[in-house]
Amino acid sequence: MPSGNPLSRFRRRYDHLSPSQQTNWWVVVGVAALLLLLLLGLWVYLLFEAREKPYMDLKGYRVATPASFNAFLRTGANRRKFDQFARFLQEAGVADAIEPESLLRQGSDWLDIDEPPFAIPPRDYWPNIVATLRLLRDEVVPAIGPVDIVSAFRTDSYNRKAGGSHKSKHRTFCGVDLVPRSNIGRSELIEELRNLHARLGPDSQMGLGIYSGVRFHVDTCGFRRW
Repeated sequence: MPSGNPLSRFRRRYDHLSPSQQTNWWVVVGVAALLLLLLLGLWVYLLFEAREKPYMDLKGYRVATPASFNAFLRTGANRRKFDQFARFLQEAGVADAIEPESLLRQGSDWLDIDEPPFAIPPRDYWPNIVATLRLLRDEVVPAIGPVDIVSAFRTDSYNRKAGGSHKSKHRTFCGVDLVPRSNIGRSELIEELRNLHARLGPDSQMGLGIYSGVRFHVDTCGFRRW
């Protein structure tokens, strides 16, 4: 190599070092390399953490973020259909019962089964949810406090992959799965809901299901409890 080559100069200087100095040099190089790797690992970790997750947590259940919902609205005719749905709820007098966008949440396991987090129910199904929303607003919320929906309408594909019953009221947009926003305990929640179910009676057509944790199901498609 030419005498002026940086690598050649480094090699000559290195060869003139004593064995102990060479060892020290490699220690310094090793420590520097380790620090660089640690910095690189930290950068990758922070980059990963900074990425917006497509979900948020509701009492241990994953629901899609508002950003994901906005992306859903930008797809095809979804925004127009959602606006029509929101107007329907307004005209039916139940727009104040729950956030309209939460009624499009298919479930909390959408990432696991590779299904869209949102779906707009067929227009023919829209009237099915009206009585359920009235029940939530007028009876459930006064009894246990505000609630969040984790699952409402489900497509047949979503329901099948999620292991739902073929008789599921989610398929016809009559039922919703919910969690309370408060820190009410499971035992107290069950007691309040069962007392409410018994008090309202068969005329309410209230279906009540209790799941794990504080998740529960409500519909108005037949008086029953599980």
